[in-house]
Amino acid sequence: MRRLILPLLAGIFFLVFQTTFLSFLPIQWVRPDVLLIFTLYLAFLFPPILGGVLAFFLGYLMDLFSGNTLGLYTFSRPLVFFAAQLLRERFYLEGFGFQFLFAFLFSLSEGILISVLINALQPIPLGSLYPSFIACLFSQAFFTGLVTPLLFFLFRKGSPLLSRPPEQRIGERGYQL
Repeated sequence: MRRLILPLLAGIFFLVFQTTFLSFLPIQWVRPDVLLIFTLYLAFLFPPILGGVLAFFLGYLMDLFSGNTLGLYTFSRPLVFFAAQLLRERFYLEGFGFQFLFAFLFSLSEGILISVLINALQPIPLGSLYPSFIACLFSQAFFTGLVTPLLFFLFRKGSPLLSRPPEQRIGERGYQL
């Protein structure tokens, strides 16, 4: 239970941080998606079922906080989590460039997915969507990727609290009862 509660509380903290403190930035398209970076980090830390459940809850909470169409982040965050889990063995994510590129591509792909889903739910002309796509989505993905190495470093420092292995019982250590 602790393996689920502590990361969920950390995710709620990052969600509150993202929706309150980062909303005071004077230019809104500079705001990085801290919760997406946390979801990507969870993909390297947790097994698929537990991490998928965490990504689902964090996406649901993001839907509640954002005021968007309910279910977009609930759908996209577990999808991002499982795609990152699928690709985590194929990439070496220790360098700045790789972490930046990984988060940039996932942020951009999630933004495109959400834009396509919004357009499917409320069809609007694509001519009015294109300028906002370039200006907002690309720059937000860039700043999300730019902040990722710093946040991965901080998450790595706090990860023993998030994913401590279950304690061994006396019989499992080799002691005879």
